[in-house]
Amino acid sequence: MSKLPFGLKAPSKGTVIFCSVLGTISGTIYASTEFVKNARKAHCDKVSFLADRPCGVHEMPRKVCVYLMPPPGDTIEKSRAWFREYVKPILVAGAVDYDVMEGANKGAVESSVCNEIKRLRREEATAHTTLDSSSTNVNDSVLNQEDPHKSNPFAPLVQDVQKKIQEQKHYDGIIAIGRLAWGEVLSGVAKGCHADPFEQPPKVVEEKKQEEEKLEQEENKEQSSEEEEQQQQQQPAVEENNLTFDEQPKEEEQAIMTDLADSTTTIEKDQQQQKDHFSIPTHLSPVIYIPHENIIGWTNIPYRLYRWITDYTRVEWIGQYAVDTVLNEKRPLQIEDLDMGESEKKYWIGEEAESAVKEDVPITLEDKVRTSLSTYTNNNSSQNN
Repeated sequence: MSKLPFGLKAPSKGTVIFCSVLGTISGTIYASTEFVKNARKAHCDKVSFLADRPCGVHEMPRKVCVYLMPPPGDTIEKSRAWFREYVKPILVAGAVDYDVMEGANKGAVESSVCNEIKRLRREEATAHTTLDSSSTNVNDSVLNQEDPHKSNPFAPLVQDVQKKIQEQKHYDGIIAIGRLAWGEVLSGVAKGCHADPFEQPPKVVEEKKQEEEKLEQEENKEQSSEEEEQQQQQQPAVEENNLTFDEQPKEEEQAIMTDLADSTTTIEKDQQQQKDHFSIPTHLSPVIYIPHENIIGWTNIPYRLYRWITDYTRVEWIGQYAVDTVLNEKRPLQIEDLDMGESEKKYWIGEEAESAVKEDVPITLEDKVRTSLSTYTNNNSSQNN
């Protein structure tokens, strides 16, 4: 064996093994991060032209609403991290604004979506009534009003600005991350279309009840004080005549009154339930489901390491959903698009997740609501779910 130059000695066997293992691990990490950057950059390049495009004078950026829910058996931080890693960079690259709504408890997302649909219906109903009542006056004023652009071509487009301000109240899209959020979004849309739009939320009703109870207590105190004064004045006359009063009829009357009140309330509730307040707002935001795989458990550690090394495939997969959202490519919502996320259930592990698996049912939506909804196109959605 020839000697090494400059008096160097051959490395020992342990040094060779250590360096090879260290080089393999560092090379794998470096390659994974580079692949992730390239995959994310490829998606961002698909939508970056929207951010580079000059915005019109009266044009507002698109805005979407993102709904997050904690995966069963874990915290909501996993959903936040999923959104930050795979969805947010594409939205930012495409100059799409977003609002993040977190549902910490079951039913929070559903109630939020339901209240939003009720708000849209309520605004449309009030606008329709006001337009019908003042249609003649408005038509006369519009006919008599001169076009400001004839006298001043640089006058602002007041009507366009007002229309755009009204459209700001609506989201251009709804993103549901995970099966739980997706199911509650669809159920919230259905309940919002069936509910009474002028029904007040429970918090407002509770506050009003508390105020009414306070007023009743104050009135009762005043009445009791007045009754005491009257009794004190009438006590001498009662003692002279030696009269006695039986309080049992009062209790019977109160019981009868309570029964009548209960019966009337039940009849009113039945009548309210029989009323059909169904209507669909003219502007329904497109909805899209984004998968969320929350891989936990000791038995899944090898697979978790594999997914960590090949994270670029997940960036390509999930990023395509965000790209379609930013590009605003829509299609009608189909029946096969409803029950999404069945592949997520195999990663619902733990005592808390067992109840979620038992309670999970196929996601359905009635046709008259589904036909009015749209989703963003994604060629990979059918392959991955």
